[in-house]
Amino acid sequence: MALLLFLVGTGLQSAWLLENTLEGMGDRLEISVYLTDGTDAIQMQTRFLQVAGVERVEWIAKEVAWQRLQADLGEDGSALGLNPLADELRVRAQDPVGAVAAQLSQFPGVEEVWYAKEALTRLQELRQALTYVSVAIVGVCTAIALATLVTTIRLIVFARRREIEILQLVGATPRWIYLPFVMQGGSFGLVGGAIAWAVLALLTRALEPIWAVQPELIRSLTGGSLFDWRTRWLLPLVLLGFGGLVGILGSLLAVNRFARRSPDLNLAEGG
Repeated sequence: MALLLFLVGTGLQSAWLLENTLEGMGDRLEISVYLTDGTDAIQMQTRFLQVAGVERVEWIAKEVAWQRLQADLGEDGSALGLNPLADELRVRAQDPVGAVAAQLSQFPGVEEVWYAKEALTRLQELRQALTYVSVAIVGVCTAIALATLVTTIRLIVFARRREIEILQLVGATPRWIYLPFVMQGGSFGLVGGAIAWAVLALLTRALEPIWAVQPELIRSLTGGSLFDWRTRWLLPLVLLGFGGLVGILGSLLAVNRFARRSPDLNLAEGG
């Protein structure tokens, strides 16, 4: 149980980390709007902010862009000639970015609208694929955990079949006979979840110093932290709850199956 829940926790951590990275990359996909000469950039900035889905608009004057270009190239203005650039408005928009870009392109005074359409499409496809992979990992681990628990509880029930017969002879009800095995399966799941969380927490603490020395760009894509609040607070609750639920369910399946194959114990009667 601890090993299987560790795999589930690792899958969830990896999925959340990649999701944060993809969201960080998506947040940096801005729309660049280039204006025609003579267009009032301040007025266009105000109008863009009124478009649904627009979060922020930054005006980059062509003079500022020209100075940055000269600094990047290491040249002065006389060597490069006249300023050929246009005023630019960088728009940070919510999804769908394509729809927002289409609306901005219809404003008078807009010469060109550019954004990384192909990159945005690939990011959305990667998010969807990541969701499917996470669901598949959880499903496979759940099936393996159930099979393991069913086999384990059945062996425990078989080893204690004499005690069960004695309980029946003294008038114990099937539910009373079921209860210890169900509680044992639930405890297997809880202890396994606790062990898995402890190992993951130790690995997280060991990786944090390594993550702290990574480049700023890489760390900023995940929000500046290797693991977010879901890893620190939600993951232990998920592992404990999931482990306990799988443990109880596996115990019920094991006891019912054993009762059907051992009619002399009469466990299924009234249960």
